[in-house]
Amino acid sequence: MDHHTIFENIPDHLKHYTWRPIRREDATALNRLLLEIEQVDQRQWYDTLEDRQRDFDDPGSNIETDTILALTSDGQAAGFGWIFAPPEAEQEYVAWLWGEVHPAQRGQGLGYFMLTWMEERARQIMQTRPDHLPHHLRCGARDNLVDRIALIEARGFEPVRSFYRMRRDLSQSIPEWQVADGIVIIPWQVERDAEALQVLNEAFRDHWGVIPVSQEIYQLFLAGHPDFRADLSYMAIDQSVGGGGRLIGLSLNKVNAAENEALKIKEGWIAELAVLREWRRQGIASALLCASMQAFVKDGLEYAGLGVDTENLSGALRIYERNGFVPINRSINFSKTV
Repeated sequence: MDHHTIFENIPDHLKHYTWRPIRREDATALNRLLLEIEQVDQRQWYDTLEDRQRDFDDPGSNIETDTILALTSDGQAAGFGWIFAPPEAEQEYVAWLWGEVHPAQRGQGLGYFMLTWMEERARQIMQTRPDHLPHHLRCGARDNLVDRIALIEARGFEPVRSFYRMRRDLSQSIPEWQVADGIVIIPWQVERDAEALQVLNEAFRDHWGVIPVSQEIYQLFLAGHPDFRADLSYMAIDQSVGGGGRLIGLSLNKVNAAENEALKIKEGWIAELAVLREWRRQGIASALLCASMQAFVKDGLEYAGLGVDTENLSGALRIYERNGFVPINRSINFSKTV
């Protein structure tokens, strides 16, 4: 399937939709579509129009060739498919397939067709990647969305990993934390952002499915994201190394105001918690976590939230459970080798 002719291969039963690639001016329509989906699917996922606009700047996607949009006769978004295939890799090359269908448009094969389309296009992308590493196609679903899971499995994708969204009630006492002599937990220092990016990539290098974070992605979705709160984030420094000490761990935290408003909750989000391998199992992750939660409380937040790979080899899930976090929902990643 050549991407120049893909829109000529629409099945007859779906030709009443208008088909084309996604454009930047579709951000509002996509945002509205996702909010209407949320009302039905209850995934507790609320982004903003700015988040949708930011997707267009992701270097892992070419909207001209890697997206498909179905429009109803009155110009409303019925569904879309969007492929993100980061060009960087250390363990594997991955193409993420993201597809959504409006609840009113389900049950007629729209989702199956778009998933098929995305897989074909993703296979084309994978053919351009070096062959010294495995190539995988991935997609995800909340575990309560049985129809979505059935659709994904019907295309031959298999479940490979589970992720919890966890939450911690900050009205419960926060443990006092201690770290070894020479290790200090300090408020986030923006001037150390380059070190922070390096620590993120080093700390997660041994994690499943890791994709190196580029400077562009770091600014777009992490430290440069408007939800990022440097005043609620922390760094761990080993003062025995170098003149200014070595950055060995971090807790990069956010507050998603739009999601908090929608969910009627006051929650701070632990977006990235990382400690370099050599310094693990010394209580540094717990110290960063507790410092963050104390800052959340002072800021008037009532809950702390985070996401975690349930099979994380660094023992992150156990750390979170010890510090009072409990799962509130579960998502599944599905994969297919190509």
